[in-house]
Amino acid sequence: ARVARPALAALAHDARRRAKARAPRAASSSSPATTLSVVSWNVNGLRSLLKKAPRALDELARRTDADVLVLQETKLGADGRGAVDGEGEAPKFLREYGTREYATSTARKGYSGTAMFIRDGDWAKMKRVEATRLSAGGFDDEGRVLTAELDSCFVVNAYVPNSGADLKRLPERVEVWERAIREHVRALESRGKAVIYCGDLNVAHEEIDLWGRHAENSKSAGFTPEERAAMTRLLEECDLVDTFRAHRPDARAFTYWSYRAGAREKNRGWRLDYILASRRLADSIVDAYALPDVLGSDHCPVGLRVALP
Repeated sequence: ARVARPALAALAHDARRRAKARAPRAASSSSPATTLSVVSWNVNGLRSLLKKAPRALDELARRTDADVLVLQETKLGADGRGAVDGEGEAPKFLREYGTREYATSTARKGYSGTAMFIRDGDWAKMKRVEATRLSAGGFDDEGRVLTAELDSCFVVNAYVPNSGADLKRLPERVEVWERAIREHVRALESRGKAVIYCGDLNVAHEEIDLWGRHAENSKSAGFTPEERAAMTRLLEECDLVDTFRAHRPDARAFTYWSYRAGAREKNRGWRLDYILASRRLADSIVDAYALPDVLGSDHCPVGLRVALP
């Protein structure tokens, strides 16, 4: 794949050194046209990212040949689209992606938020994309879910609630959010199409998905027994597969690093970002990967290339 990094490289002069455990690169854009490329990234503030590296998303899209690009933690206000696209103007980024949708938080300003960009082309046969309310209490006001219906599958982009430093939101996260998202995925599956569920799922599911200190971190958001069990239940009850783990069962790759204590340089990370897919697609995975060398956020992008039925 063509790797274009000028703007991203400007964010850190030693990107290669910092990506000691970088995952294999995305599949080549010469892959068959019948494949779907989905890329997900928690950008930790879309305005901030575009200010630091205006071409960051275009470079990522070109590198991965993304058909669907989804973002989390955009932190946009109620104006959403106008805040970054400009009212009545041509988009300043991802211009080949004519379908653009944002979900923003009405509960708190500059908080949460998701976005989805779908590339122009007959392949998509796009039917609709919409912000999704899950009947999940206050979470529904935080702009956490977008759902797209394509001709061959559904794509769900989610920014799963963090349980909080003191785990105050853990009960609501596990008992309300997780139940609601399972019901949403099952409802989509019942319509006869495969589901791709992706985003920042805010859990390191297995021990291999966390750099270390497992006993200590079991009391921290993202690695509690309750959150890990909820992920297992989601996979089992919705008949989903973790595409990265299915494709690279022994790979030790992370997607989030704290800004503190040089965690990224030391590769003391967490794998919190996933692309899950209906089990019927498991044998059709062409590639599933993480891109830890892509800078601009405390998370890195993850991707999936899958052959469509």
